[in-house]
Amino acid sequence: MTHLTHAAIQRDAVEIAFADGSTHLFGLTWLRDHCTCASCRHPETQQRLLDTFALPQDLNLATLALGAGGTTLSLGWADGHESVFAAGDLAESLRPVGILTSDITTWNDAEISADFPQVDFDALMADDAVLETYLEKIERFGFCFVEATPGTPEATQAVAKRVAYIRETIFGGYWDFTANMEHKDTAYTSMAIGPHTDGTYSFDAPGYQMFHCLAADCTGGENVFVDAFRIAEIMRGDTPQLYRVLTQVEVPGQYIDLEKGIHLMARRPLFREDSTGRLAQVSFNNHDRAPFALEPARMALFQQAYAMFAKLANDRSLQYRRRLLPGSVVLFDNWRLLHARDAYTGYRRLAGAYLNKEDVESRLRVLRLKKAQRAA
Repeated sequence: MTHLTHAAIQRDAVEIAFADGSTHLFGLTWLRDHCTCASCRHPETQQRLLDTFALPQDLNLATLALGAGGTTLSLGWADGHESVFAAGDLAESLRPVGILTSDITTWNDAEISADFPQVDFDALMADDAVLETYLEKIERFGFCFVEATPGTPEATQAVAKRVAYIRETIFGGYWDFTANMEHKDTAYTSMAIGPHTDGTYSFDAPGYQMFHCLAADCTGGENVFVDAFRIAEIMRGDTPQLYRVLTQVEVPGQYIDLEKGIHLMARRPLFREDSTGRLAQVSFNNHDRAPFALEPARMALFQQAYAMFAKLANDRSLQYRRRLLPGSVVLFDNWRLLHARDAYTGYRRLAGAYLNKEDVESRLRVLRLKKAQRAA
């Protein structure tokens, strides 16, 4: 639990010291705007009721105090209004929106094989604590397997819906297919598919993807997973100029099926950083890369960087390889992990689904909140 050790008024702000030694100045306008009392924030919807734009310019405090062992901050305003803030909420407001934790562990083949993320199907379906563990493993490593899953469409969908609702795309919601070219995508063939992320042609690429191989009467077809965040670490350290160009050049992706009236296009950098400089998303799909040109010298530098990324993505030491079989469901972060599949001969039936990034994070956020409330 977050604790405050000191609070003092500093002109038009309050300086707050946290137990971890960090400090921050919270402006009086910010504090008044974020008051959590029932007249300022709806107690059920948690929506702001306060008219932010009607706040006076000369806000002043009459009193200030820490309470409950430093877990709360109480403010008495000069106009008689009172505000109480939880220390944890103040700390949370300083973190970039959408970041659940900094506990991210990048990996190569040897490392992930030694600490493999998996949970049991029956335990996952019955126990919210196991669900929380499952989602935390996905957050840390970028993926987690659910073992001993019944090899049926119903069980596959049950795993997805245990987390969140299934996302609809041009491929439908839950999908279950063979190499039948139902869609104009190499995933619907038996050809080899190189390391990539899905949805480079979507403004909001699917956050998570689920696979369950329901039948594998074939030779070949081994699946591959690569932690692209580890590739980013390598490039940032060894070739910073090449890393940087991949954060700057927006690469277009496209999906074309004119018979169905579809031509999707989007563009973003291979490495997308957030406002804090943290790597937030990897987008790489050389199959779906649309034509684009830059000034020749810039294009040459981009091509060098793009080729370096592809070389690392195909480095066997960075790839976790596994032939997916009935009973093993994998859910992985499509904004972080690359996936691939070797060519195969024979019959293979694959099921799966997409889940939205914010919905999976929402599920974990609520599970953590409920656990904290039980512990309080």
